[in-house]
Amino acid sequence: MTVQGETMSEVRIVLLDGFDLFEAIAAKQAFELANRALRTTRHSAMYSAGFFAQQAGPVRSDCEVALIAQALPDKLARRVDHMILVAGSDATQVLRHPTATQREFITWLARESARIGRLAAIGEAAFVLVHAAIGDTRPPAPSDQAAAAASTSGIELALQMITHDVGHRTAMQVAQRFVPTPERIGAPFRFRSRLGANANGDERVLTLNRWIASHLRQHLTNDLLAQRLSMTPRTFLRFYQRATGFTPARAVEQIRVEHACHVLETTMMTLKDIAHRSGFSSQELMRRTFVRLLEMPPSQYRRQFYGRV
Repeated sequence: MTVQGETMSEVRIVLLDGFDLFEAIAAKQAFELANRALRTTRHSAMYSAGFFAQQAGPVRSDCEVALIAQALPDKLARRVDHMILVAGSDATQVLRHPTATQREFITWLARESARIGRLAAIGEAAFVLVHAAIGDTRPPAPSDQAAAAASTSGIELALQMITHDVGHRTAMQVAQRFVPTPERIGAPFRFRSRLGANANGDERVLTLNRWIASHLRQHLTNDLLAQRLSMTPRTFLRFYQRATGFTPARAVEQIRVEHACHVLETTMMTLKDIAHRSGFSSQELMRRTFVRLLEMPPSQYRRQFYGRV
């Protein structure tokens, strides 16, 4: 697709009744954020993303909010680079008793799949529909694309596509706008704790977290942190967990890992020194914490992210 001399990668997000509203909007927003990032380097947009359905007009979501969609043509006039199907969450219903609309879409997709470059599904029901339409007739995707064939997360799926299309740097810029967690996207992006985003705007929490980050070598107990806010330990524990979703001990761990990640990304300091500066009692404890939170040891994290800040 070409717009005013620019080559655009077309993304059609196809909505079926009962689709996941959040994931559909998140996927579209990810591609729009990628365009914003690409304009700073290429002075042009890369993606043209829109919502489509079998008929033009409103499509009901899982929370009864409707999105206005364009109509899919009876026959695709040209190749579509990316098509993402978003359906409801009830895969069992699709398997046993597909609606007339779902059967109609299966027939259309089976006929038109040869004109679709990359086909993906958000949610189990969408995956069932795609599989019913194309089964094992479509050639297997390259290994770097296979992971994005189906996902429960619109953000995750879009990030995988963007990474494949234009590279890790742009995908990381998009990911940072969503404040993702390592658990959500399998830790392919730099680790940052969620404490600031989860503080609910409470300046006491933000100030305390900054103090923790500057005193990582201290023994940061619940009693010590409670004293900083002039609270009893029991009151502080309830207050902090309610504000951030973390216990104080887990929060300290998150801040220590974030500090260690930043040092790994920007320096070649030894792992032993990084562990000491980040407040871990030993290099082995830092390694075990990384494996538990990020599913990789510090050495692997450095290999993946050093120099990419």
